[in-house]
Amino acid sequence: MGMLSLPGFLSCGKKKDFNLTNEKDAPDSDENSERGNWSSKSDYLLSMVGYAVGLGNVWRFPYLTYQNGGGAFLIPYTLMLALAGLPLFFMECSLGQFASLGPVSIWRILPLFQGVGITMVMISTFVTIYYNVIIAYSLYYLFASFQKVLPWSDCFSWADEFCSKTRIGTFLSGF
Repeated sequence: MGMLSLPGFLSCGKKKDFNLTNEKDAPDSDENSERGNWSSKSDYLLSMVGYAVGLGNVWRFPYLTYQNGGGAFLIPYTLMLALAGLPLFFMECSLGQFASLGPVSIWRILPLFQGVGITMVMISTFVTIYYNVIIAYSLYYLFASFQKVLPWSDCFSWADEFCSKTRIGTFLSGF
């Protein structure tokens, strides 16, 4: 790999050389001794498909297509997918494959954008928390559905006959 020197206008502060290889690695050893390598091309391909396509995409896409115009929505969607989505996805994957570094470390290439890596980790953390909450709600209602009387089948004693704590006329009385 060798040394990579940044142009002066792209560096923040003192100019440093960026090296993608570890000096402690011997030339005949595995290039990714800590992280490992893909066992085959199909392993990498399936991993990328799993990274790009989740259950949220499969469940929501038909609904979003219907809500946004059906077939007419597919034209701008396909256009933006080809012009922006796939090139950015390819850039992210190829940069990660090339450098074999994580999202924070890879931005040593361009110190001006080191905040991008930190922001990527923060967004991933928030999405992980969000998905865990959704899974927790799903598991809660799954196990609640095994009860003899379902908790959502009746209002019981906490509400009126319309399953509401406030009367219907309460909101309209001020107008």
